[in-house]
Amino acid sequence: MLLIRNSNLVDWRKSSRTTCDILIDDGVIKKIDTRIECSDADIIEAKGLVAIPGIVDPHVHLRQPGYEWKETVESGVLAATSGAVTSLCAMPNVMPCPDSVENYHYVRSFQKDTVIRVLQSCSINQNLSGRRNNWKELYEAGATVFTNDGLPVDRNSDMAAVLWFSRETGVLVAEHPEIPEFDKSLRKTEHAVICRDVILNEGIGGRLHLQHVSLASSIDFLKQAREKNIRFTIETCPHYFIETSEGLPDGFYEVYPPIRTADDLKAIRWAIVSGLIDIIASDHAPHTLEEKTSEVPARGFSGVELLFPLSYTALVSEGLLSLQALTKLLTFNSSNLLGINPACLEEGERADIVLFDPNESWIVEESSMYSKGKNTPFLGKKLDAKVKYTIASGKIVYPFTGEPV
Repeated sequence: MLLIRNSNLVDWRKSSRTTCDILIDDGVIKKIDTRIECSDADIIEAKGLVAIPGIVDPHVHLRQPGYEWKETVESGVLAATSGAVTSLCAMPNVMPCPDSVENYHYVRSFQKDTVIRVLQSCSINQNLSGRRNNWKELYEAGATVFTNDGLPVDRNSDMAAVLWFSRETGVLVAEHPEIPEFDKSLRKTEHAVICRDVILNEGIGGRLHLQHVSLASSIDFLKQAREKNIRFTIETCPHYFIETSEGLPDGFYEVYPPIRTADDLKAIRWAIVSGLIDIIASDHAPHTLEEKTSEVPARGFSGVELLFPLSYTALVSEGLLSLQALTKLLTFNSSNLLGINPACLEEGERADIVLFDPNESWIVEESSMYSKGKNTPFLGKKLDAKVKYTIASGKIVYPFTGEPV
């Protein structure tokens, strides 16, 4: 058993915090009360620390199998736990691609002993861009999330078909709304793909999820679409509400979709505060330094371990959101999106808990990162909210013994 003493518990449904003890037994929250006595429990003294549910990140590239020099499941999970993440969904751009039952089980075999919950998405098309996969077979094998992340679903007929399949089964269809090879010169490709998908889904009603939305024009369209009660959810990432393209050099700062303008950043922040955006995810995309600084730089940022502190610093510390509102975006909404048990701190629920110090600031440094990928534009940035403990299924998974990769 594990007993957390004197934590400040935050529930996104309540405006006030509660100072309380939390007793965990067999991976479940057994009791929450102002004072709990338990002589045979290990104790965490959490005075001054805030307790929130474990973060759920629905957009992570773990790179294994096939690209282990960028990241492994082990290093990616270590990074996740150090950043308060207790559940994540891995993207399918690995090798082999999980586009068949055999490949799906093979990719899953690398995730069987993880200390946190890892879901594995499957591709919509073979190897992300070929003919349609057999979604029914993959669904029956356990897949609940389908995406070609890194590429949009190219053919309208494929997108309509997978949305119909989603409506019938409840699987999530996560779309990368961008045509990467055109986006640097034609920034509206995100908007174009979003318009197509939302208009298609208006007559279908599948579970459409729009990944890493970054444009003001996309936000304008989606606001109108939501007023029509069209079914979709919207995700963005910290770099789209923190960084702007003005003055950023190419290379190390390359990402899909690109960092946008100050007007786009303002629109994304408005959409978060207003509740239009449902999810904040990391789009964790680790690469080596050589890949990021090559003549044709790899796109993407390492971010799973920075998702929570970046969001807290940019939104809560700056007074744009309450901690309760941020917690809902990072835990409840994302767990609901993935169809896993709701992220909440209640008796009888899974004990996925994070304890952090809201008053401790720290500097992002390569030496403190657990991901193999140190490719983040936030190196040297001062952040608030220092994670002290990450507890997954009742076990302390951070801090842990070991050095950064």
